[in-house]
Amino acid sequence: MASPTLDRVLDAVFRVDASFNVLFLSEPGQHWLGCANAAELPKTFIEVMHPEDVERFKTTCHDSPDAFTCDVRVIKSGTELWVNVRGYPISAVHQFVLCIFDISRWKTDEAVFRHAAEHDNLTGLPNRAFLKGAVDRMLKSEGSPFCVALLDLDGFKKVNDTYGHAIGDAVLIETSKRLLKVIGPQDILARLGGDEFVLVLHDKTAAAAKDAMTSVLFAIARPYDAAPHNAYLGVSIGVAEYPAHGTDYSILLKNADTAMYHAKNAGKNRVSVFQQTSESVDFSINAAIHNGIEEGEFYMEFQPQFDIQRNIIGAESLMRWTSRDFGRVGPDQFIPIAEEAGLMPFLGKWALRYSCHQLREFQQFKPDFVMSVNVSPVQFGGDDFDTQVLEVIAQARVEPKHVILEITESTLMHSQAKTERALANLRDKGVRFSIDDFGTGFSSLAYLTRLPVSSIKIDKAFVRAIEHPSSAKLSDKKLIAAMIDLAHSIDLRVVAEGVENEEQFAFLKESGCNLIQGYLLGKPMSADAMRGILNAPRQATA
Repeated sequence: MASPTLDRVLDAVFRVDASFNVLFLSEPGQHWLGCANAAELPKTFIEVMHPEDVERFKTTCHDSPDAFTCDVRVIKSGTELWVNVRGYPISAVHQFVLCIFDISRWKTDEAVFRHAAEHDNLTGLPNRAFLKGAVDRMLKSEGSPFCVALLDLDGFKKVNDTYGHAIGDAVLIETSKRLLKVIGPQDILARLGGDEFVLVLHDKTAAAAKDAMTSVLFAIARPYDAAPHNAYLGVSIGVAEYPAHGTDYSILLKNADTAMYHAKNAGKNRVSVFQQTSESVDFSINAAIHNGIEEGEFYMEFQPQFDIQRNIIGAESLMRWTSRDFGRVGPDQFIPIAEEAGLMPFLGKWALRYSCHQLREFQQFKPDFVMSVNVSPVQFGGDDFDTQVLEVIAQARVEPKHVILEITESTLMHSQAKTERALANLRDKGVRFSIDDFGTGFSSLAYLTRLPVSSIKIDKAFVRAIEHPSSAKLSDKKLIAAMIDLAHSIDLRVVAEGVENEEQFAFLKESGCNLIQGYLLGKPMSADAMRGILNAPRQATA
Protein backbone atom coordinates (compact mmCIF):
# COMPACT_ATOMS: atom_id res chain seq x y z
CA MET A 1 0.00 0.00 0.00
CA ALA A 2 2.96 2.36 0.49
CA SER A 3 3.47 2.90 -3.21
CA PRO A 4 5.21 6.11 -4.42
CA THR A 5 1.96 7.31 -5.96
CA LEU A 6 -0.01 7.01 -2.76
CA ASP A 7 2.84 8.48 -0.72
CA ARG A 8 2.78 11.61 -2.87
CA VAL A 9 -0.99 12.05 -2.75
CA LEU A 10 -2.05 10.85 0.71
CA ASP A 11 -0.96 12.13 4.11
CA ALA A 12 -1.23 8.68 5.68
CA VAL A 13 -2.31 5.10 4.93
CA PHE A 14 -3.39 2.79 7.75
CA ARG A 15 -4.20 -0.91 7.66
CA VAL A 16 -6.29 -1.91 10.66
CA ASP A 17 -8.12 -4.98 11.88
CA ALA A 18 -11.82 -5.22 12.73
CA SER A 19 -11.12 -3.62 16.14
CA PHE A 20 -9.14 -0.82 14.45
CA ASN A 21 -5.79 -1.94 15.86
CA VAL A 22 -3.01 -0.55 13.63
CA LEU A 23 -1.28 -3.27 11.60
CA PHE A 24 0.54 -0.94 9.23
CA LEU A 25 1.18 2.82 8.90
CA SER A 26 2.84 4.30 5.82
CA GLU A 27 6.15 6.13 6.23
CA PRO A 28 4.66 9.50 5.17
CA GLY A 29 1.92 8.83 7.73
CA GLN A 30 4.50 8.35 10.45
CA HIS A 31 6.08 11.72 9.57
CA TRP A 32 2.64 13.36 9.34
CA LEU A 33 1.75 12.14 12.86
CA GLY A 34 5.17 13.20 14.15
CA CYS A 35 6.27 9.68 15.21
CA ALA A 36 10.04 9.67 15.75
CA ASN A 37 10.29 5.89 16.22
CA ALA A 38 8.27 2.69 16.31
CA ALA A 39 7.49 3.11 20.01
CA GLU A 40 5.53 6.26 19.25
CA LEU A 41 3.29 4.69 16.62
CA PRO A 42 -0.38 4.58 17.62
CA LYS A 43 -1.67 1.20 18.77
CA THR A 44 -5.16 1.82 17.37
CA PHE A 45 -6.60 4.23 14.86
CA ILE A 46 -9.23 5.19 17.47
CA GLU A 47 -6.62 6.71 19.77
CA VAL A 48 -5.66 9.36 17.20
CA MET A 49 -9.29 10.38 16.61
CA HIS A 50 -11.22 13.11 18.42
CA PRO A 51 -13.40 11.34 21.04
CA GLU A 52 -16.58 13.03 19.79
CA ASP A 53 -16.12 11.54 16.30
CA VAL A 54 -15.36 7.93 17.26
CA GLU A 55 -18.90 6.55 17.33
CA ARG A 56 -19.82 8.25 14.07
CA PHE A 57 -16.73 6.79 12.41
CA LYS A 58 -17.40 3.27 13.72
CA THR A 59 -21.02 3.40 12.58
CA THR A 60 -20.01 4.54 9.09
CA CYS A 61 -17.36 1.84 8.86
CA HIS A 62 -19.50 -1.09 10.01
CA ASP A 63 -22.62 -0.02 8.09
CA SER A 64 -20.73 0.12 4.78
CA PRO A 65 -20.12 -3.27 3.15
CA ASP A 66 -18.13 -1.55 0.41
CA ALA A 67 -15.84 1.46 0.34
CA PHE A 68 -16.87 4.39 2.54
CA THR A 69 -15.80 7.96 3.21
CA CYS A 70 -16.29 10.37 6.10
CA ASP A 71 -14.72 13.49 7.59
CA VAL A 72 -13.43 13.21 11.16
CA ARG A 73 -11.09 15.06 13.49
CA VAL A 74 -7.75 13.66 14.57
CA ILE A 75 -5.36 14.87 17.26
CA LYS A 76 -1.87 15.37 15.90
CA SER A 77 0.87 16.68 18.21
CA GLY A 78 -1.84 18.12 20.44
CA THR A 79 -3.53 19.92 17.54
CA GLU A 80 -7.01 19.15 16.25
CA LEU A 81 -7.14 18.58 12.47
CA TRP A 82 -9.87 17.62 10.04
CA VAL A 83 -9.16 14.68 7.73
CA ASN A 84 -11.06 12.83 5.07
CA VAL A 85 -10.99 9.06 5.62
CA ARG A 86 -11.59 6.72 2.71
CA GLY A 87 -11.98 3.14 3.89
CA TYR A 88 -11.69 -0.04 1.85
CA PRO A 89 -12.66 -3.35 3.49
CA ILE A 90 -10.48 -6.44 2.98
CA SER A 91 -13.23 -8.94 3.71
CA ALA A 92 -11.12 -12.07 3.50
CA VAL A 93 -9.00 -11.12 6.52
CA HIS A 94 -11.49 -8.75 8.24
CA GLN A 95 -9.31 -5.74 7.84
CA PHE A 96 -9.59 -2.21 6.48
CA VAL A 97 -7.29 0.05 4.53
CA LEU A 98 -7.80 3.68 5.61
CA CYS A 99 -6.50 6.39 3.27
CA ILE A 100 -6.10 9.74 5.08
CA PHE A 101 -6.13 13.17 3.46
CA ASP A 102 -5.68 16.30 5.59
CA ILE A 103 -8.55 18.73 4.78
CA SER A 104 -8.06 21.19 7.67
CA ARG A 105 -7.36 24.08 5.33
CA TRP A 106 -10.49 23.37 3.35
CA LYS A 107 -12.56 23.11 6.52
CA THR A 108 -11.11 26.40 7.74
CA ASP A 109 -11.94 28.08 4.45
CA GLU A 110 -15.45 26.62 4.59
CA ALA A 111 -15.93 27.96 8.13
CA VAL A 112 -14.62 31.36 7.04
CA PHE A 113 -17.01 31.49 4.09
CA ARG A 114 -19.94 30.38 6.25
CA HIS A 115 -19.07 32.97 8.91
CA ALA A 116 -18.84 35.71 6.28
CA ALA A 117 -22.24 34.71 4.89
CA GLU A 118 -23.88 34.83 8.32
CA HIS A 119 -22.16 37.81 9.94
CA ASP A 120 -22.02 41.55 9.48
CA ASN A 121 -18.65 42.60 8.07
CA LEU A 122 -18.56 45.88 10.04
CA THR A 123 -19.43 44.81 13.58
CA GLY A 124 -18.83 41.06 13.33
CA LEU A 125 -22.30 40.43 14.73
CA PRO A 126 -24.66 37.83 13.27
CA ASN A 127 -26.65 39.19 10.33
CA ARG A 128 -30.20 38.73 9.10
CA ALA A 129 -29.48 35.28 7.61
CA PHE A 130 -27.98 33.96 10.85
CA LEU A 131 -30.81 35.51 12.88
CA LYS A 132 -33.53 33.83 10.83
CA GLY A 133 -31.85 30.44 11.12
CA ALA A 134 -31.39 30.83 14.88
CA VAL A 135 -34.99 31.90 15.48
CA ASP A 136 -36.31 29.13 13.23
CA ARG A 137 -34.38 26.58 15.31
CA MET A 138 -35.74 28.09 18.51
CA LEU A 139 -39.28 27.88 17.15
CA LYS A 140 -38.82 24.15 16.59
CA SER A 141 -37.35 23.42 19.99
CA GLU A 142 -38.52 26.12 22.42
CA GLY A 143 -41.30 25.30 24.84
CA SER A 144 -40.84 28.42 26.94
CA PRO A 145 -41.48 31.96 25.70
CA PHE A 146 -38.75 34.11 24.23
CA CYS A 147 -38.70 37.66 22.91
CA VAL A 148 -37.48 39.42 19.81
CA ALA A 149 -36.48 43.05 20.43
CA LEU A 150 -35.81 45.42 17.53
CA LEU A 151 -33.50 48.34 18.35
CA ASP A 152 -33.20 51.50 16.25
CA LEU A 153 -30.73 54.22 17.24
CA ASP A 154 -32.19 57.70 17.71
CA GLY A 155 -29.97 60.49 16.42
CA PHE A 156 -27.61 58.29 14.39
CA LYS A 157 -28.47 59.94 11.06
CA LYS A 158 -27.41 63.29 12.45
CA VAL A 159 -24.05 61.84 13.54
CA ASN A 160 -23.56 60.26 10.11
CA ASP A 161 -24.49 63.46 8.25
CA THR A 162 -22.43 65.71 10.50
CA TYR A 163 -19.21 63.71 10.90
CA GLY A 164 -19.27 61.32 7.93
CA HIS A 165 -19.64 57.60 7.45
CA ALA A 166 -16.29 56.71 9.01
CA ILE A 167 -17.38 58.18 12.34
CA GLY A 168 -20.81 56.62 11.86
CA ASP A 169 -19.21 53.20 11.43
CA ALA A 170 -17.14 53.72 14.59
CA VAL A 171 -20.34 54.55 16.49
CA LEU A 172 -22.01 51.36 15.22
CA ILE A 173 -19.01 49.26 16.27
CA GLU A 174 -19.02 50.86 19.72
CA THR A 175 -22.78 50.27 19.98
CA SER A 176 -22.33 46.56 19.26
CA LYS A 177 -19.66 46.30 21.98
CA ARG A 178 -21.89 48.03 24.53
CA LEU A 179 -24.85 45.80 23.74
CA LEU A 180 -22.77 42.62 23.99
CA LYS A 181 -21.81 43.59 27.54
CA VAL A 182 -25.39 43.87 28.80
CA ILE A 183 -27.08 40.84 27.22
CA GLY A 184 -27.29 37.36 28.75
CA PRO A 185 -24.96 34.52 27.70
CA GLN A 186 -27.80 32.69 25.91
CA ASP A 187 -29.14 35.79 24.15
CA ILE A 188 -28.45 36.62 20.51
CA LEU A 189 -27.45 40.05 19.22
CA ALA A 190 -27.63 40.67 15.47
CA ARG A 191 -27.33 43.67 13.18
CA LEU A 192 -29.99 43.92 10.49
CA GLY A 193 -28.29 46.79 8.68
CA GLY A 194 -27.90 50.55 9.07
CA ASP A 195 -28.55 51.46 12.70
CA GLU A 196 -30.96 48.59 13.39
CA PHE A 197 -30.07 45.77 15.79
CA VAL A 198 -32.07 42.77 17.00
CA LEU A 199 -31.90 41.04 20.37
CA VAL A 200 -33.34 37.56 20.92
CA LEU A 201 -33.91 37.08 24.64
CA HIS A 202 -34.20 33.47 25.87
CA ASP A 203 -36.76 32.45 28.48
CA LYS A 204 -38.23 35.93 28.89
CA THR A 205 -41.78 37.19 28.70
CA ALA A 206 -42.46 40.60 27.18
CA ALA A 207 -42.70 42.16 30.64
CA ALA A 208 -39.35 40.69 31.70
CA ALA A 209 -37.77 41.72 28.40
CA LYS A 210 -39.02 45.28 28.84
CA ASP A 211 -37.42 45.44 32.29
CA ALA A 212 -34.18 44.01 30.89
CA MET A 213 -34.08 46.71 28.22
CA THR A 214 -33.40 49.32 30.90
CA SER A 215 -29.74 48.30 30.83
CA VAL A 216 -29.74 48.74 27.04
CA LEU A 217 -31.13 52.28 27.37
CA PHE A 218 -28.37 53.14 29.81
CA ALA A 219 -25.68 51.47 27.68
CA ILE A 220 -26.58 53.61 24.66
CA ALA A 221 -26.98 56.72 26.81
CA ARG A 222 -23.30 57.16 27.55
CA PRO A 223 -21.55 59.70 25.32
CA TYR A 224 -19.79 58.42 22.22
CA ASP A 225 -16.28 59.81 21.97
CA ALA A 226 -15.78 58.61 18.38
CA ALA A 227 -16.99 62.00 17.09
CA PRO A 228 -14.90 65.21 17.34
CA HIS A 229 -17.43 66.30 19.95
CA ASN A 230 -19.11 63.74 22.18
CA ALA A 231 -22.26 62.45 20.49
CA TYR A 232 -25.34 61.46 22.47
CA LEU A 233 -27.73 58.86 21.10
CA GLY A 234 -30.92 57.23 22.26
CA VAL A 235 -32.54 53.99 21.21
CA SER A 236 -36.16 53.11 20.44
CA ILE A 237 -36.96 49.46 21.19
CA GLY A 238 -39.89 47.30 20.14
CA VAL A 239 -40.53 43.92 21.78
CA ALA A 240 -42.54 40.95 20.49
CA GLU A 241 -43.02 37.75 22.49
CA TYR A 242 -43.28 34.16 21.26
CA PRO A 243 -45.90 32.73 21.07
CA ALA A 244 -48.20 35.57 22.19
CA HIS A 245 -47.22 37.92 19.36
CA GLY A 246 -46.31 35.46 16.61
CA THR A 247 -45.30 31.91 15.91
CA ASP A 248 -42.84 32.40 13.04
CA TYR A 249 -39.78 34.53 12.41
CA SER A 250 -41.29 37.02 9.96
CA ILE A 251 -44.34 37.81 12.12
CA LEU A 252 -42.26 38.21 15.30
CA LEU A 253 -39.86 40.58 13.56
CA LYS A 254 -42.70 42.52 11.92
CA ASN A 255 -44.51 42.94 15.24
CA ALA A 256 -41.30 43.99 17.00
CA ASP A 257 -40.83 46.56 14.22
CA THR A 258 -44.39 47.84 14.75
CA ALA A 259 -43.74 48.19 18.49
CA MET A 260 -40.45 49.98 17.79
CA TYR A 261 -42.20 52.60 15.64
CA HIS A 262 -44.75 53.02 18.40
CA ALA A 263 -41.84 53.80 20.75
CA LYS A 264 -40.53 56.38 18.29
CA ASN A 265 -43.94 57.99 17.87
CA ALA A 266 -44.36 58.13 21.64
CA GLY A 267 -41.24 60.27 21.97
CA LYS A 268 -38.27 57.96 21.24
CA ASN A 269 -35.71 56.61 23.71
CA ARG A 270 -38.07 54.09 25.23
CA VAL A 271 -39.31 50.50 25.09
CA SER A 272 -42.66 49.51 23.64
CA VAL A 273 -44.24 46.05 23.71
CA PHE A 274 -46.34 44.98 20.73
CA GLN A 275 -50.06 45.25 21.36
CA GLN A 276 -52.69 43.18 19.59
CA THR A 277 -54.72 46.13 18.35
CA SER A 278 -56.01 46.30 14.81
CA GLU A 279 -56.58 49.45 12.78
CA SER A 280 -60.32 48.84 12.97
CA VAL A 281 -60.19 48.82 16.77
CA ASP A 282 -58.12 52.03 16.74
CA PHE A 283 -60.61 53.58 14.33
CA SER A 284 -63.51 52.62 16.60
CA ILE A 285 -61.75 54.04 19.67
CA ASN A 286 -60.99 57.18 17.68
CA ALA A 287 -64.70 57.65 16.99
CA ALA A 288 -65.54 56.79 20.61
CA ILE A 289 -63.12 59.45 21.88
CA HIS A 290 -65.03 62.13 19.96
CA ASN A 291 -68.29 60.83 21.41
CA GLY A 292 -66.73 60.61 24.85
CA ILE A 293 -65.71 64.25 24.75
CA GLU A 294 -69.21 65.29 23.74
CA GLU A 295 -70.83 63.05 26.38
CA GLY A 296 -68.47 64.06 29.20
CA GLU A 297 -67.03 60.56 29.64
CA PHE A 298 -63.54 61.83 30.51
CA TYR A 299 -62.73 62.64 34.12
CA MET A 300 -59.77 63.10 36.44
CA GLU A 301 -58.49 61.09 39.38
CA PHE A 302 -55.84 62.22 41.84
CA GLN A 303 -53.07 60.13 43.36
CA PRO A 304 -51.64 61.68 46.52
CA GLN A 305 -47.95 62.37 46.99
CA PHE A 306 -46.24 62.24 50.38
CA ASP A 307 -43.01 63.46 51.88
CA ILE A 308 -40.69 60.97 53.52
CA GLN A 309 -42.45 61.52 56.89
CA ARG A 310 -45.68 60.35 55.17
CA ASN A 311 -47.30 63.76 55.21
CA ILE A 312 -49.43 64.46 52.17
CA ILE A 313 -48.03 67.39 50.18
CA GLY A 314 -49.82 67.21 46.83
CA ALA A 315 -51.17 64.94 44.12
CA GLU A 316 -50.73 63.92 40.51
CA SER A 317 -53.81 64.39 38.34
CA LEU A 318 -54.56 61.44 36.06
CA MET A 319 -56.87 61.47 33.05
CA ARG A 320 -59.40 58.65 32.94
CA TRP A 321 -61.99 57.53 30.41
CA THR A 322 -64.91 55.18 30.83
CA SER A 323 -66.49 54.68 27.42
CA ARG A 324 -70.12 53.75 26.94
CA ASP A 325 -69.01 51.29 24.23
CA PHE A 326 -65.65 50.00 25.47
CA GLY A 327 -65.87 50.39 29.22
CA ARG A 328 -62.80 51.68 31.02
CA VAL A 329 -60.01 52.36 28.50
CA GLY A 330 -56.44 52.76 29.75
CA PRO A 331 -54.48 55.96 29.09
CA ASP A 332 -51.75 53.94 27.38
CA GLN A 333 -54.33 53.01 24.74
CA PHE A 334 -56.45 56.12 24.24
CA ILE A 335 -53.77 58.83 24.57
CA PRO A 336 -51.68 57.72 21.52
CA ILE A 337 -54.88 57.57 19.45
CA ALA A 338 -55.99 60.97 20.72
CA GLU A 339 -52.57 62.40 19.87
CA GLU A 340 -52.71 60.99 16.35
CA ALA A 341 -56.25 62.35 15.91
CA GLY A 342 -55.16 65.83 16.98
CA LEU A 343 -57.33 65.79 20.12
CA MET A 344 -54.62 65.98 22.79
CA PRO A 345 -54.26 69.79 22.74
CA PHE A 346 -57.94 70.02 23.63
CA LEU A 347 -57.90 67.17 26.18
CA GLY A 348 -54.62 68.40 27.66
CA LYS A 349 -55.91 71.93 28.16
CA TRP A 350 -59.14 70.58 29.68
CA ALA A 351 -57.15 68.37 32.09
CA LEU A 352 -54.97 71.31 33.15
CA ARG A 353 -58.01 73.54 33.70
CA TYR A 354 -59.86 70.90 35.72
CA SER A 355 -56.75 70.10 37.77
CA CYS A 356 -56.09 73.75 38.59
CA HIS A 357 -59.68 74.30 39.72
CA GLN A 358 -59.44 71.22 41.96
CA LEU A 359 -56.12 72.52 43.27
CA ARG A 360 -57.89 75.64 44.47
CA GLU A 361 -60.47 73.44 46.21
CA PHE A 362 -57.81 71.29 47.87
CA GLN A 363 -55.94 74.35 49.09
CA GLN A 364 -58.91 75.29 51.24
CA PHE A 365 -57.78 72.40 53.47
CA LYS A 366 -54.03 72.60 52.82
CA PRO A 367 -52.84 75.99 51.51
CA ASP A 368 -49.43 74.70 50.30
CA PHE A 369 -50.91 71.74 48.37
CA VAL A 370 -49.29 71.27 44.93
CA MET A 371 -50.72 69.69 41.78
CA SER A 372 -48.71 67.74 39.20
CA VAL A 373 -50.24 67.61 35.73
CA ASN A 374 -49.02 65.46 32.83
CA VAL A 375 -48.35 67.27 29.57
CA SER A 376 -48.39 65.44 26.22
CA PRO A 377 -45.49 66.07 23.81
CA VAL A 378 -48.10 67.12 21.24
CA GLN A 379 -49.08 70.10 23.41
CA PHE A 380 -45.61 71.56 22.94
CA GLY A 381 -46.27 71.90 19.22
CA GLY A 382 -48.45 74.97 19.69
CA ASP A 383 -46.93 78.44 19.37
CA ASP A 384 -48.72 79.71 22.47
CA PHE A 385 -48.30 76.80 24.87
CA ASP A 386 -46.90 78.96 27.68
CA THR A 387 -49.61 81.58 27.19
CA GLN A 388 -52.36 78.96 27.44
CA VAL A 389 -50.89 77.50 30.63
CA LEU A 390 -50.64 80.90 32.29
CA GLU A 391 -54.21 81.78 31.26
CA VAL A 392 -55.58 78.58 32.79
CA ILE A 393 -53.65 79.18 36.04
CA ALA A 394 -54.91 82.77 36.21
CA GLN A 395 -58.52 81.72 35.59
CA ALA A 396 -58.31 79.13 38.38
CA ARG A 397 -56.87 81.78 40.74
CA VAL A 398 -54.00 79.61 41.97
CA GLU A 399 -50.35 80.52 42.29
CA PRO A 400 -48.07 79.19 39.52
CA LYS A 401 -45.61 77.86 42.11
CA HIS A 402 -48.20 75.29 43.15
CA VAL A 403 -48.44 73.85 39.63
CA ILE A 404 -45.93 71.24 38.44
CA LEU A 405 -45.99 70.13 34.80
CA GLU A 406 -44.78 66.55 34.29
CA ILE A 407 -42.96 66.08 31.00
CA THR A 408 -41.21 63.01 29.59
CA GLU A 409 -37.45 63.32 29.34
CA SER A 410 -37.48 62.45 25.64
CA THR A 411 -39.70 65.50 25.07
CA LEU A 412 -37.14 67.68 26.78
CA MET A 413 -34.18 66.10 25.01
CA HIS A 414 -35.68 66.75 21.59
CA SER A 415 -36.98 70.19 22.49
CA GLN A 416 -36.43 73.08 20.11
CA ALA A 417 -35.51 76.67 20.88
CA LYS A 418 -39.18 77.70 20.74
CA THR A 419 -40.12 75.12 23.37
CA GLU A 420 -37.22 76.06 25.60
CA ARG A 421 -38.24 79.72 25.49
CA ALA A 422 -41.78 78.73 26.49
CA LEU A 423 -40.51 76.63 29.39
CA ALA A 424 -38.22 79.43 30.53
CA ASN A 425 -41.13 81.89 30.45
CA LEU A 426 -43.28 79.56 32.56
CA ARG A 427 -40.43 79.01 35.01
CA ASP A 428 -39.96 82.77 35.36
CA LYS A 429 -43.64 83.02 36.29
CA GLY A 430 -43.18 80.33 38.96
CA VAL A 431 -44.40 77.14 37.23
CA ARG A 432 -42.23 74.12 38.03
CA PHE A 433 -41.35 71.12 35.86
CA SER A 434 -40.77 67.46 36.69
CA ILE A 435 -39.33 64.76 34.42
CA ASP A 436 -41.78 61.87 34.34
CA ASP A 437 -40.67 58.20 34.10
CA PHE A 438 -37.05 59.20 34.61
CA GLY A 439 -34.62 56.56 33.31
CA THR A 440 -36.91 54.86 30.80
CA GLY A 441 -36.02 57.23 27.98
CA PHE A 442 -32.56 58.10 29.26
CA SER A 443 -30.21 59.61 26.69
CA SER A 444 -28.39 62.73 27.89
CA LEU A 445 -28.00 64.54 31.20
CA ALA A 446 -27.39 67.88 29.51
CA TYR A 447 -31.05 68.90 29.64
CA LEU A 448 -31.11 68.55 33.43
CA THR A 449 -29.02 71.70 33.75
CA ARG A 450 -30.01 73.42 30.49
CA LEU A 451 -33.77 73.33 31.02
CA PRO A 452 -35.90 74.61 33.93
CA VAL A 453 -36.40 71.29 35.71
CA SER A 454 -37.11 71.21 39.46
CA SER A 455 -37.57 67.48 40.07
CA ILE A 456 -37.37 64.01 38.57
CA LYS A 457 -39.78 61.11 39.01
CA ILE A 458 -38.17 57.66 39.16
CA ASP A 459 -40.14 55.21 37.06
CA LYS A 460 -41.95 52.39 38.85
CA ALA A 461 -39.97 49.80 36.85
CA PHE A 462 -36.92 50.71 38.97
CA VAL A 463 -38.91 50.80 42.19
CA ARG A 464 -40.20 47.27 41.58
CA ALA A 465 -36.60 46.03 41.52
CA ILE A 466 -35.96 47.06 45.12
CA GLU A 467 -37.47 43.95 46.72
CA HIS A 468 -35.68 41.44 44.45
CA PRO A 469 -32.32 39.96 45.54
CA SER A 470 -30.96 39.00 42.10
CA SER A 471 -27.72 40.58 40.86
CA ALA A 472 -29.55 42.31 38.00
CA LYS A 473 -32.03 43.84 40.42
CA LEU A 474 -29.23 44.85 42.79
CA SER A 475 -27.72 46.86 39.97
CA ASP A 476 -31.08 48.59 39.55
CA LYS A 477 -31.01 49.52 43.24
CA LYS A 478 -27.58 51.05 42.72
CA LEU A 479 -28.97 52.98 39.77
CA ILE A 480 -31.78 54.36 41.95
CA ALA A 481 -29.30 55.54 44.56
CA ALA A 482 -27.12 57.05 41.82
CA MET A 483 -30.09 58.87 40.26
CA ILE A 484 -31.05 60.31 43.65
CA ASP A 485 -27.48 61.46 44.32
CA LEU A 486 -27.24 62.96 40.84
CA ALA A 487 -30.50 64.86 41.24
CA HIS A 488 -29.53 66.22 44.63
CA SER A 489 -26.12 67.32 43.33
CA ILE A 490 -27.87 69.75 40.97
CA ASP A 491 -30.59 70.76 43.44
CA LEU A 492 -33.40 68.64 42.05
CA ARG A 493 -35.98 66.87 44.18
CA VAL A 494 -36.78 63.20 43.61
CA VAL A 495 -40.22 61.58 43.48
CA ALA A 496 -40.53 57.78 43.43
CA GLU A 497 -43.71 56.38 41.88
CA GLY A 498 -45.15 52.89 42.17
CA VAL A 499 -44.15 52.41 45.82
CA GLU A 500 -46.24 49.44 46.97
CA ASN A 501 -44.61 48.02 50.12
CA GLU A 502 -42.60 48.93 53.18
CA GLU A 503 -39.37 47.42 51.86
CA GLN A 504 -39.41 49.76 48.88
CA PHE A 505 -40.28 52.71 51.11
CA ALA A 506 -37.45 51.95 53.56
CA PHE A 507 -34.84 51.73 50.78
CA LEU A 508 -36.01 54.99 49.18
CA LYS A 509 -36.01 56.77 52.52
CA GLU A 510 -32.50 55.54 53.28
CA SER A 511 -31.35 56.64 49.81
CA GLY A 512 -32.60 60.19 50.35
CA CYS A 513 -35.70 60.19 48.13
CA ASN A 514 -37.82 63.29 48.79
CA LEU A 515 -41.36 62.31 47.83
CA ILE A 516 -43.31 59.06 47.60
CA GLN A 517 -46.22 58.10 45.36
CA GLY A 518 -47.85 54.68 45.15
CA TYR A 519 -50.43 52.23 46.44
CA LEU A 520 -48.64 51.85 49.79
CA LEU A 521 -49.73 55.34 50.84
CA GLY A 522 -52.55 56.20 48.47
CA LYS A 523 -54.29 54.95 45.33
CA PRO A 524 -55.72 57.21 42.60
CA MET A 525 -59.03 58.62 43.86
CA SER A 526 -61.83 61.02 43.04
CA ALA A 527 -61.72 64.69 44.01
CA ASP A 528 -64.30 64.05 46.73
CA ALA A 529 -62.17 61.29 48.24
CA MET A 530 -59.13 63.55 48.18
CA ARG A 531 -61.04 66.31 49.95
CA GLY A 532 -62.09 63.77 52.57
CA ILE A 533 -58.44 62.88 53.25
CA LEU A 534 -57.39 66.53 53.45
CA ASN A 535 -60.32 67.39 55.74
CA ALA A 536 -59.67 64.49 58.11
CA PRO A 537 -58.44 65.45 61.60
CA ARG A 538 -55.35 63.39 60.96
CA GLN A 539 -54.01 62.83 57.44
CA ALA A 540 -54.65 59.32 56.19
CA THR A 541 -51.90 57.38 54.52
CA ALA A 542 -54.13 54.47 53.44
